[in-house]
Amino acid sequence: MLKLLSNVFSHLDECTDQENRKRFVSGAPLISEAEITVLGQTSLLAQPELTIDLELAQTGDLDAKLRCDYFIKSKLKEILPEYGLIYDEDSELIFIPEGSEFNKLGHYKNLSVKVIDPESALVSKAVKAPEKNKQLIRAAISSGNFPNLVDRITQSGGYLENFI
Repeated sequence: MLKLLSNVFSHLDECTDQENRKRFVSGAPLISEAEITVLGQTSLLAQPELTIDLELAQTGDLDAKLRCDYFIKSKLKEILPEYGLIYDEDSELIFIPEGSEFNKLGHYKNLSVKVIDPESALVSKAVKAPEKNKQLIRAAISSGNFPNLVDRITQSGGYLENFI
């Protein structure tokens, strides 16, 4: 997934660069740098070295919060199917737990792309969709790789009974 996302964002960055060159020539305002924050299952799949002990289901959705020009959002939605993905319009509703950390994902000229840390993504899933993610959260807790997961779930309003 990491390579796939890298390809998507490189493509988007190049499209944005081309659009900015056209705008420069015409005197139109340039597109400012976009902020893309990858969340949800996509964020877990994008960090395989941190989630190695978890069995993760592939997803066809890109969960991401976007702070960007209309051009970038529409171009992203246009190119994602070329990579077998679609943009999840409900991404803005994804719960981001307190204490979440974000890691840079690639280097681009026109994009700032970050990914939420795996433990925070798991907390979000445990709190907002416990039934759907029961097996995943159980595996994460038993792996021992996420030492603060149990405390963060309860502090964020989740119920550990859902995973017993």
